[in-house]
Amino acid sequence: MEVVVKKLGIGIITGLWMMTMAFTTSVFAEEADPESGMTIGVAYRTHIENEGWAQGWMYDGSLSGSEGKGLRLEGIEIELSGDVPDGLDIQYQTHIQNKGWSQGWVSNGDLAGSVGEGLRLEAIEIRLTGTDAADYSVKYRTHIQNDGWKDWVSNGDLSGSEGKGLRLEAIEIQIVETPVKIAFDEYQAVLAQVNENDYTSASWTAYQTVVKANVVTKEDIANKITAATLAIEKAQLNLVKKADLTVYLDILDNVEEVDYSAESWAIYMEVVEDNIVTGENTQAEVDAATIAIIKAQKNLFKLADLTAYEAALAAVTEDMVKTGWTEYKAVVDANVVTNINSQAEVDAATAKILAAQKNLVLYSDLTAFNQAIALYVQYGGDAANAPYTSATWNAYTAVCENYGNLSNGKWVYDVITKETAQATIDAATADINSYITKLVATADLTAFNSAKNIKITDGPYTTVSFTSYTNNSQVKAIVEIAADTLKSYDQSVVDSYTATLIALQQSILVKGADLTAYNAALAAVSQGNYTAASWSAYQVVVSANLVTADNTQSAVDAATAKIEAAQDNLVCTGAYVISKAKINSSYFGVRKVGDNILTRAADMMTAAGIDKSDYTITFTRIDSGTAVINPNTGLITDEGNTVATVTFTITPLDGGAAATTANMDIFINP
Repeated sequence: MEVVVKKLGIGIITGLWMMTMAFTTSVFAEEADPESGMTIGVAYRTHIENEGWAQGWMYDGSLSGSEGKGLRLEGIEIELSGDVPDGLDIQYQTHIQNKGWSQGWVSNGDLAGSVGEGLRLEAIEIRLTGTDAADYSVKYRTHIQNDGWKDWVSNGDLSGSEGKGLRLEAIEIQIVETPVKIAFDEYQAVLAQVNENDYTSASWTAYQTVVKANVVTKEDIANKITAATLAIEKAQLNLVKKADLTVYLDILDNVEEVDYSAESWAIYMEVVEDNIVTGENTQAEVDAATIAIIKAQKNLFKLADLTAYEAALAAVTEDMVKTGWTEYKAVVDANVVTNINSQAEVDAATAKILAAQKNLVLYSDLTAFNQAIALYVQYGGDAANAPYTSATWNAYTAVCENYGNLSNGKWVYDVITKETAQATIDAATADINSYITKLVATADLTAFNSAKNIKITDGPYTTVSFTSYTNNSQVKAIVEIAADTLKSYDQSVVDSYTATLIALQQSILVKGADLTAYNAALAAVSQGNYTAASWSAYQVVVSANLVTADNTQSAVDAATAKIEAAQDNLVCTGAYVISKAKINSSYFGVRKVGDNILTRAADMMTAAGIDKSDYTITFTRIDSGTAVINPNTGLITDEGNTVATVTFTITPLDGGAAATTANMDIFINP
């Protein structure tokens, strides 16, 4: 078979040439057209008396064997070549001298006949098998001793002779498509040459009527299939191409709403909506719509590009300016523009702002300095937390602290500040950077330290389980490894220690009761806001309801409920009442004749969640205006000059300290 593959191309060409040159009989009028699209062929070779297989493989109608030499054919091998369908095979059997048909059918390149026995082939039958066999026909003829060439036969018929003792001397074989297959392939090709998307709906519907009336299959005869194909081809001539929308769509894509004013865009969209077309429209209609839209686009008002303007504004902020901000702000305020302004106006405003910036005296730039101290801010002063050797890290942090200090994770600018001369800042930055270059990287202990420093409150965890965890021999062995020792290990080793700690935590630690609500309740009140007597009573309840994560959740929830209930009995100090209820001029509101200012103060307390019955509320008139307010009841009886100044005093009834508001102006409408 390898020989067939290698010689196939040459064999086909040779075979076709030989057929053209040697055979001109009417028989060959039935041969497959070389331009018909046939993709399969047949290859065959014969074992010839005295010559053996020397002749090699022949293809597609070429002569295999000999003429005029009187040499018998003794064996033959046949196989399909080219793009052979999976459902197609070739079988053949030979009538052998002395043996007859006893050998039976062989297939696909197997030997039919004999080699080395000196026995002639006297006849042959060839047929195609498989699911695709109906699409093809195998044709063959043989050259017989004394009789010469027999007529062409096909598809299993006998070529040669039986009972005459006449040798086969040569054979020619062809594979051709059946007329039905040729016709059906053309039918399918014609159907495939048009696509619904390319034609108008109306013409496609009419075309489909013809197609449905001319449905054929391979079960039909060739003439019927050909007639259907011709009818469909004729119907295709009446298909109407859809209009070309390429330019129309490109024009629509040329503009985006974001680039134009809302007013001009609205007008433009009216034109677009009046000129909506599809492929169903005629080309003339599409072209007219395209022209109308192009004209409308010329009337769009393009919004100004604010990129440079906004960049100029963003370049300078008030905290960067040492002197000149007021004057600069005046220029900015005088040059406010939007994208509705013309581009020339925006550019002019930008130029004025940039010019004004040149007159500013700016603070020094700390950007590079902040980058230099960033590692210190990130990891803090403890070398155990930084992924560098302790020696190089401590040297780095020490030089950082020459120019400020780290407090609670934030850098304090107490040496280098924005007031410092830029040259001094740059020198400090260079000094710090020189130590950064000397940092020696180590394993990163961040995740390890997080696992190592777990606290009982992180769960919270039960005391028993947390004690068991901290006393675990593996835990002790790992957490007691010095930071510098750990840093000297590969990161993978440190990570394995981290994983071990986390695994032990997951297996040993037991979460206790959830104290979130309990702790929130305790944090909700502060002693300074309540009277001594009520706070003392409240603390009795708190002391009686102390819980930890070791308690059951139900016990924690019960304690929380009792504490929250006790908080309802707390009495605010006078000062806290005034603050919480916002008893001041801003919130008191405008009054009118007939209102009561004491009632208003009490209502403000109620609105703030304060029980007014726990207090006495009095007021003192401060001004000597003409507005009349009853000094005992607080009732406004005359608006006078429409304003009165008073103070309110809030006194807790349980003996807590009283408190008096600041002077409050009460405004009275007539």
